[in-house]
Amino acid sequence: MKNILNFFLFLLVFTSDAQEKSVNVNGKNFAVFTKGLETRKPNSPVLVFENGMGVGIGSWNTVIDELAKSAPVFAYNRQGVEKSDKIYQMPTPKQTAENLKALLKTMNIPPPYVVVGHSMGGLYARSFAGYYPDEIAGLVFVDPADFTESKDDWNQIFREIGVPEKRIDEMMYNRLYQPKQVASRSDSLNFGPWSERQELAELRRTDFAVIKNLPLPNVPVYFFVGGKFEVPVANRSTDYDHERFFHVKNSKNIQRWLQLIHSSSKGGALIYLANSGHYIHRDDAKAVIANIRLLLEGL
Repeated sequence: MKNILNFFLFLLVFTSDAQEKSVNVNGKNFAVFTKGLETRKPNSPVLVFENGMGVGIGSWNTVIDELAKSAPVFAYNRQGVEKSDKIYQMPTPKQTAENLKALLKTMNIPPPYVVVGHSMGGLYARSFAGYYPDEIAGLVFVDPADFTESKDDWNQIFREIGVPEKRIDEMMYNRLYQPKQVASRSDSLNFGPWSERQELAELRRTDFAVIKNLPLPNVPVYFFVGGKFEVPVANRSTDYDHERFFHVKNSKNIQRWLQLIHSSSKGGALIYLANSGHYIHRDDAKAVIANIRLLLEGL
């Protein structure tokens, strides 16, 4: 609990220190943070950050100032997150990519971009790169929501750890198809994190078909993977060994992510940090900073 309180305290401090500004795009205001754009050299890359699900700009406060010494940075809050307005449209990959593109254009921040995405932001980073592949100089995924997985991938993991087939079917139905209470799309309380969670569930039901069909730009691709199991005892599954599931799933993810790296002639890297949890950029900021700088130096 103490760590969680400290984390949110960091977010509040960073938000105030960063002097966020509001940018209006198509009648909606987005909270943004930039640094180093004033001294940007022509055609040099800009680091563009996509936050995790429902998380604001402050989640990057451990790395963004230091990285701004190597390249200009741009971070923002997606629709309905913290100070950014609600849009009352589901945050699909296309909708989110168009919002980001409009923001960058409005602020006169031309490409190339190195897009850095954490968790759900990794999924949105991948889709932005797919919709605007000619504008991307590099991709960095920080423990991303796995946009390469399929339902069968999950089933195979459960089989490997000994879950009975009947229980696998039940769990997958509950995870993907069990009807959930859906609020009205005009309900302002339920846009932002809620809608992103619903969008992720929809993408999982289709095996991320929309994203898998988008082109992958031929650029350096970096993945950061956290190896620390963090699920509290009270939240662990009673159907299977949750920690074993985590490690097996991590190994399967790594195999697919390596294939994605190898699909680019520009190469890349997969950095596995055994003592880092989901927020790798907070648990091991130095490793994230150092490796993103390596990517930038190689461009």
